[in-house]
Amino acid sequence: MNTPIRLQIYLFLLAIPLHLIWEVAQIRAYEFPETGLMTDVIGCLLPTLGDGLMTLIIFWTGWAVFRDSRWILKPALKGYLLMFVIGIFLAIIVELNALYLTGAWRYSEQMITISVLGVGLPPLLQMVLLPPITAVLLRWIWRKTETIKLIKVSHEERK
Repeated sequence: MNTPIRLQIYLFLLAIPLHLIWEVAQIRAYEFPETGLMTDVIGCLLPTLGDGLMTLIIFWTGWAVFRDSRWILKPALKGYLLMFVIGIFLAIIVELNALYLTGAWRYSEQMITISVLGVGLPPLLQMVLLPPITAVLLRWIWRKTETIKLIKVSHEERK
């Protein structure tokens, strides 16, 4: 499998559990009926897939801007700034759309909002914090898998 495809698969699969934990943790900041943990988790699956897609959009934007599919493995300051800007932009667009255009969700009294933007702070923080954390985890896993490949190749060459 080629590198860009593997990177996208790894990135998505790493982003999903992180975003699912965040979504479940912030669910009481939204107006949903009181339910149990399992119902909350199931209810958060679709938004979590959207969060995974937003993580891929950040990756694709970086790929286009930096003209390098491996940029996420060594984002440097420019890469982290890109994650910040695109993450904030996507979070604001999704929240404004869901709150005011489609009515997909509403905030409860527990939601801390940024009045100037009309959106909640937790969803913005989510898209600011989790993509860089996902990138760090990706880099760590990528190094491990590449090291294992090198060991296998070296072992086969000795045969």
